[in-house]
Amino acid sequence: MSQWVKVAETAEIPPGDSKAFIVERESIAVFNVDGEYFAISNRCPHAAGPLVQGFVEKGRVVCPWHAWSFPLSPVNPPNDGVARYRARVDDGSIFLEVPVGNYGQSSIIRSM
Repeated sequence: MSQWVKVAETAEIPPGDSKAFIVERESIAVFNVDGEYFAISNRCPHAAGPLVQGFVEKGRVVCPWHAWSFPLSPVNPPNDGVARYRARVDDGSIFLEVPVGNYGQSSIIRSM
């Protein structure tokens, strides 16, 4: 079961930028790629590098620590240890589809 959770306003993540958020104890990196938003785990499965600090090229984010790369799209994701989340914009706000938390709803704890 999942629900949509607001994480930010679009103005907070301009094109070419990214920002990390804690949602239900999970660090999630949100990327703005030419006005389209993508969200993935903020932790590289190789050495726990912060993917939010990586650069995006051809629809993939490259880990800043060891250059491993991961597709951003949540459509048909590979089994690579990186979770992907659907993102949508509604009235200037960015929402992510996340699993429902332990208490029946997910919540933003803080932005990073």
